[in-house]
Amino acid sequence: MAIDPIRPGADDAGGGETTLAIERSAIRRVTAEQVEIQRSAVGVAAFDRGTIRQSDAGVVVGRSVAVDQVRVGILASPVVRGDVHTLLDLRSAVAIGFGMVLGKVAVEAVRALARKLLP
Repeated sequence: MAIDPIRPGADDAGGGETTLAIERSAIRRVTAEQVEIQRSAVGVAAFDRGTIRQSDAGVVVGRSVAVDQVRVGILASPVVRGDVHTLLDLRSAVAIGFGMVLGKVAVEAVRALARKLLP
């Protein structure tokens, strides 16, 4: 089941903000502007601002995320507040990428040195 709420006033020129509250549910995908999730399991959650409490999620992408006792596989958000346990977040992804670049530079430096020293 995928939840993609219709924005209030979407037929109007004015539009509106999508707010979604989920409690004690298992959801495959959630897309909204503002989300509040409690005691649920979510596959993918994409939002601007969200609060997640005592839940599990596969992927969370948001502009601002507030969490409390949450386990997430992949978390992509510049602003994260609270207690969260991740397998991969933006900080660790940057560190991994930086480490790969440094490793490649070191390997190339060793190869260049070996070519110079060994005829």
